Amino acid sequence: MSLLRLCARLRPPRAATLSSTAALRNDKKDPLNPTEGLDDLAVVLTQQAELTPTSPAPPPRENNRQTQQYIPFTANSFIRPYDLTLEARTFREKPRARASAVGLSALEARGKDVFSQLGVDPLRFASHPAVLSPYLSEMGKIIPRRLTHLTSKSQRRIGKAIRRAKMMGVIPLHSRISRKDDKYNMK
Repeated sequence: MSLLRLCARLRPPRAATLSSTAALRNDKKDPLNPTEGLDDLAVVLTQQAELTPTSPAPPPRENNRQTQQYIPFTANSFIRPYDLTLEARTFREKPRARASAVGLSALEARGKDVFSQLGVDPLRFASHPAVLSPYLSEMGKIIPRRLTHLTSKSQRRIGKAIRRAKMMGVIPLHSRISRKDDKYNMK
């Protein structure tokens, strides 16, 4: 039986009355004792609690803030209103630095690097925009090593070759040569 039905049994609907004396005559309970109906409600609620299955309460979570250690005030120091807040007075753990976004390890990069596999120096391709274009972003920036999967030596030298090609005017400074407009495309 639902909780609403049980509560409805405790308080049956009353007849509509316009005067307070008629309500007193129709009500069998003492209107001056408001706790009389609460006893019945307590019985119903305990019965309902016994019927509903309960799962064990989760363990309390530890508070992230270390409120045990306070930063003390120092003598003869200027105090701002912020210094009086709990946030300013408690020690906080410094956020962890993100792991550096580096490329592949040297062994993995040697396996994927075309320049090191063929034994070719990327600087020799400074005048060949078709070779340099895959290592440029749409805005003309050099793509980082973690995305190109080159060895660190090849990445340095391909960057040097791209900068040389930009200064010579072989490739545009702020964009990449699109594939369809590439007159040096070797397909």
